[in-house]
Amino acid sequence: MRKRSPKVRFHHTPLHARREPHAIQFLMERSSFWIASLSLIAFLMGNMVGQHGWRVFWASVLGEGSDATIEYTGMVTPIEKVPNYVEWARYGGNPHDHTYRQVPQNVLVDLPKYNASQQRNHMELSTIGQIYSVGHMGSYATGGEKDGSHPGVDIRVPVGTPVRSIANGVVENVKSGGGFGNVVVIRHPNVPDPSDPKQTTTLYSAYAHLQAMYVEKGNIVKKGDRIALSGQSGFASGPHLHFQIDREEAPWHPYWPFTETEARKAGLTMVQAVNSGLHAERGYQYTVHPMLYVQSNYEAVPIIARSDELRNSAERRRALRQRTATTSEPVVASRATTVARTARSPRTSLTSRISRLQSRSSERIRARLARRRFSTASRGEPVHTAAPAITDSVVLKKETIVSTSVDASVPTSSSAIDSISIRHDGSFAGRGWETVEVTLLDENGKRASSEALAGELFLRTAYGEAEFRPSTLRERNFINGVAKVKMLPRGKRTVVVKVYPTGDISKPMIYRK
Repeated sequence: MRKRSPKVRFHHTPLHARREPHAIQFLMERSSFWIASLSLIAFLMGNMVGQHGWRVFWASVLGEGSDATIEYTGMVTPIEKVPNYVEWARYGGNPHDHTYRQVPQNVLVDLPKYNASQQRNHMELSTIGQIYSVGHMGSYATGGEKDGSHPGVDIRVPVGTPVRSIANGVVENVKSGGGFGNVVVIRHPNVPDPSDPKQTTTLYSAYAHLQAMYVEKGNIVKKGDRIALSGQSGFASGPHLHFQIDREEAPWHPYWPFTETEARKAGLTMVQAVNSGLHAERGYQYTVHPMLYVQSNYEAVPIIARSDELRNSAERRRALRQRTATTSEPVVASRATTVARTARSPRTSLTSRISRLQSRSSERIRARLARRRFSTASRGEPVHTAAPAITDSVVLKKETIVSTSVDASVPTSSSAIDSISIRHDGSFAGRGWETVEVTLLDENGKRASSEALAGELFLRTAYGEAEFRPSTLRERNFINGVAKVKMLPRGKRTVVVKVYPTGDISKPMIYRK
């Protein structure tokens, strides 16, 4: 048998190792690569310079529905058409017995413009009947604006009236039950800030007492989209739409300025608390006048979306959610309501809010001079006249620490009481009770006699938390027009004292170690 010879294999090793160039290096050596790259960059930048280009870009990165992708395109009213109630009555119609579908088309008119002055003066001058039954921060007793602590406006419409979104946004919540009944809350990012329309902010619109709801949480809605039908659900004495706008800082939406516990401690029912203006200052702090804001229809503010702004916005929303995570969500305006506790730190500083209070005080002073609310109140009962709002008279003078005794030599005036001065030393250490001096003043700013006091005064906090002893002041608590009150601040937050029903507030009492 023949043997096969073994195969011979050859190997070669180069004397010098040779590395092939990388593909990127190869491309960079070609001028066509640079031309194509620069063209692509120019195309992207050209499409991202404008507002709409940025929106499309961030929509592709973050996904449709994020705040950065919601574009502000103006506003519309929450209700488009309402009945001419005068004409409808000639057909035998009324909102309590008939629905929107039963309204003849020829008596439907555009929602009339909200007139703040008319609402504030409690006058009904509309030729089509009463449309706005309760004004912003108004009361159920008069319906007038700034007469109570009712946030938002009540629009009188028959059941089944179409309700639309006032602007582009994202449905924040859809819920049923409680004082508001069926309610829809919509988040509107990138809208003009009502405090400074040249800046943008996030606002929340709320639509309550609905009959039917057409949206779900997370839905993206456009300006004018039909989101619900009006109704009479929850705590409502008649068919209407409750419409309000909250600021982003509000601890919940829709926001309500006081809790049932606070109303009960003041000896008031929920309705009486609204009519007396209980904690109206919170309503001004956390809500916006809804109809005046919508009717302003501010122009769009150019939106240049930057990653750090988006991150800060997201962090702010997370902080707000964490702050309210342990707070029970309120069910508002019901006699059996359990409302969540009050809000924490606001965006604006306390100093700026106090400054606004000072600038607005003159209007309320004139109103108080005209009404002389103390002269007609019945002795021994809380005064429930047109309740003061946060714009009441403010006594914020640079005062020294209060004395421990009342100077009986200072003469007192027998004139009617016009305002209240609240004095303290300006700071607290958190280790005990502080002394607050409450002085009755006449229209000339002089000390008034306690004999002119009819009814009671209630001490509360306009900012911060504190306990008062006594918390209710009567004639017997005053000596020569001055009452000494012990106050125990809770925590380290700055405290501002407010007197109801006059609405006078003190200067800030700041925590110092």
